[in-house]
Amino acid sequence: MAKRRRDRWALGPALSLPEAAYGGPVYDLAEPDPVLAWVTFPDRSLEVEGRVIAYTERAALVEWGFGQAAECVWVWRDAVSPILRPADGFRRGMRLVE
Repeated sequence: MAKRRRDRWALGPALSLPEAAYGGPVYDLAEPDPVLAWVTFPDRSLEVEGRVIAYTERAALVEWGFGQAAECVWVWRDAVSPILRPADGFRRGMRLVE
């Protein structure tokens, strides 16, 4: 269950995939991609707005939050959706459909 910590709710640590599940090799991204990702916590799953900072054939390393409060976990690739903004245009081979 979530715990209250100084005027905000703390969910506890997110559950990351074990290394055997996400496999390798791991590819780091020079510039993180903005995404919406489903992250699992001990008592719930939440969709968070974050950034993919690395990936494998099966999984993505998603980071959310800022500064010292930033957290990251490995999630299945199907749990991640790109956030396409008008300024993104044709970035990374993705075409924005209007």
